[in-house]
Amino acid sequence: MAIELGSGDKLALLAEGLDQLDIGFTVFDRELVMVAANKRFQEMLGFPDALCRPGATMQDALRYNASLGEYGPGDVEEQVLQRLELSRKFLAHRFERVRPDGSIIEVCGHPLPLGGMVTTYTDVTIPRQREHALRELSAELELRVESRTAELRHREAELARKAALLELVVSNVNQGISFINADLKIELCNQKFGELLQLPPDLCRPGVSFEQLAYYNAERGEYGPGDVQELARARIEIAKKFLPHHFERTRPSDGVTLEIMGKPTPDGGMVSTYLDITERKRAENRIRDINETLEERVEERSAQLSAAMQTLHQSQEALARSAAKATLGTLVASVTHELNTPLGNSLITAGTCADMAKRLQEQVETGQLKRSDLSVFLKEVREGSDLIERNLHRAVALVQNFKQVAADQASEQRRAFDLADVVKEVLDTLSPSLKRHPHRVQVDVARGLAFDSFPGALGQVLINLINNAYLHAFEDRLDGRVQISAQPEGERVALRIEDNGIGMAQDLMAQLFQPFFSTKIGRGGTGLGMTIVENLVKKVLGGTLAVDSTLGVGTRFLIRLPRVAPYETDIGIDAQI
Repeated sequence: MAIELGSGDKLALLAEGLDQLDIGFTVFDRELVMVAANKRFQEMLGFPDALCRPGATMQDALRYNASLGEYGPGDVEEQVLQRLELSRKFLAHRFERVRPDGSIIEVCGHPLPLGGMVTTYTDVTIPRQREHALRELSAELELRVESRTAELRHREAELARKAALLELVVSNVNQGISFINADLKIELCNQKFGELLQLPPDLCRPGVSFEQLAYYNAERGEYGPGDVQELARARIEIAKKFLPHHFERTRPSDGVTLEIMGKPTPDGGMVSTYLDITERKRAENRIRDINETLEERVEERSAQLSAAMQTLHQSQEALARSAAKATLGTLVASVTHELNTPLGNSLITAGTCADMAKRLQEQVETGQLKRSDLSVFLKEVREGSDLIERNLHRAVALVQNFKQVAADQASEQRRAFDLADVVKEVLDTLSPSLKRHPHRVQVDVARGLAFDSFPGALGQVLINLINNAYLHAFEDRLDGRVQISAQPEGERVALRIEDNGIGMAQDLMAQLFQPFFSTKIGRGGTGLGMTIVENLVKKVLGGTLAVDSTLGVGTRFLIRLPRVAPYETDIGIDAQI
């Protein structure tokens, strides 16, 4: 919509120029009726042609904007009335309005001298976006600067802390420390440096040259006899090379030996440390003196150790034999006690039968024997004979089981056997002593697990583990249970001995297989049972032994045994312990 300003070339040219401006503008008269509006105004606000021609009213323009949401949410007519009332005051104004599409328009109004208002509309969206971006960037940069400043302050504080800590460490170490810079001047040294080198305070401070130190040491004989100038210059020339060094120097005045180590720094200086090694040197000299007679003393000590080892092996063998004999002794005592019952019953019954026979003989000799007396005698003799036979069979079974277990324990020889038979023989032999307790042993070992091994060693393992459970695991308990089970694993058999006892803590398990360790020393425990078990399983039977225990739950031993024991172990049980 072009500006209409009347006729004439100049007016037309002015109107055409105003239409080419990048800002929109409108002119309303004192009646708030539009006089002119350029194309940019119409494009910017999206007004229809009817609202951009002379004669259009401010009220229509305001209503159009309000209906499109230009003034935000609210009642359209109320928004129109408020703005129309304000427009009638023809006040100069300048503000920015954010349109619904997000664009920003700067509106500037200027009243005219003859009445009316000229208003310009400038799209300031991009400048405002730039300003907003600049504000955000400025805020971000400010945050970064603050963060960097805080970081630098933290680093500065950390460096100060480390510098103070370094100074504290350097001041308190038991070594003398010095740093000579590239100009051969002291930059740092600690108090120990001056003490060890016996230097006056004026030579133990930053700024002192190495040349001063060299001449001072040369004059007091630290470098040995000779011309002071030559001795000092020689060391100054060496110092100029900044070579790493490590040497010892003994003071002629008091015999103190210092170990001096120097290492060059990347910036051309030298860090040196000084350590008093006088006592170490004396110890080394003593060691050299001792070493001169060491061979003779080693031979003497070796002979003593050899004798001690032989005595120890003999003691170990004696202890092992004693433990095995103790087991056999326990079995003998148990079997002897158990045999008392069937043998005693048989003896009493035999005596009763003898008395009855004596009475019968008297009746025969006196002629008083009756047929009924003979029948009673025969009946009682038959019952007595049955009782004697049963008790003697029981005694024979006990003796046979004991003989087999005792023979295996004593012979220490390998033979073929069935695992179930050995377990039964051991339990039958132990039953006289075990039945005195309320606990029980349960067995789940199927027949057919054939072995070519050492039944005596296996029996000893079972006896020790069962006795160990009864002695330790079931203390103050009346419901103890030992479960013995076995499962084949190819050429090996997994033998498990488990109990539901009190269990063991980890510190006890760590010492379980140590010789002479027992919580019952002096009260029925020797401390050798588990050591013997470990040696028998590993060295005689060629198996492995694992133990797991939980306090309040129980202990589980897992023994994996080869069905054919290694032949190199067939050298006797005593020699393996």
